[in-house]
Amino acid sequence: MQNKKSLLKRLLVIYVTFFIVLVAGFAHNIIPNLSRGAAEGLEMGNDITRKWNTGDPRMIFLLDNVRILAQPQDTLSFETPQASVQARIRNLELLVEKNAPGKSPVALAFHAIGGSVWIYLLVMLVPLLMLAIIILMFVIIHSLRRSIREERPLDPRNVRYLRTIGLLTIASELLEDLLTWIMNSRAADLLTGSGYLVDTRFQVSYTPIIMGILILFAAEVFAVGQNLSEEQKLTI
Repeated sequence: MQNKKSLLKRLLVIYVTFFIVLVAGFAHNIIPNLSRGAAEGLEMGNDITRKWNTGDPRMIFLLDNVRILAQPQDTLSFETPQASVQARIRNLELLVEKNAPGKSPVALAFHAIGGSVWIYLLVMLVPLLMLAIIILMFVIIHSLRRSIREERPLDPRNVRYLRTIGLLTIASELLEDLLTWIMNSRAADLLTGSGYLVDTRFQVSYTPIIMGILILFAAEVFAVGQNLSEEQKLTI
């Protein structure tokens, strides 16, 4: 295999860069968010348990990333010696508490996000999809390096892995957009008459979807290259 060392070095650079970016993402985004989410979840769990033990079961749930189009005029408007300050709210995080007679603590816990078991499960599904994408990326890079090192044909399973990554990338983004729309719709009902106008449009972030399509395109290019290589071997 020509330029074996050069290919291995480039793949090693990609492998190391991917690992560094992954670690940095965990350190700066995922770990702080997990810590904050764990603290909020523990506090909500304690409130749910305490009120259930007192014979007054309450459903306490969170509506996150609620998009606001308009707000009451007097919200967070005040004067300071230096200036007049008015905050413009673009996103809200709502903590909702409702009566829940006859509900068990486990059932109340599974309603802690969005007030619905299905919303809770879908929210938990998003990080699992991202974890699957990361694992498949490591598998592909490791397979490529091994194929080059051992001077053997590329594993055809990589095409399936790439297709799966592309589909999971698109699915995870659409799932997040769906969850945001559901949260906003529920928040709009709760905030009726409050002066807050919630954006209930279904909005899609197209950048991850475009990335998913590009990954699917790369998978098909990979498949075409493998087919041409096999045909050349047969003709020889």
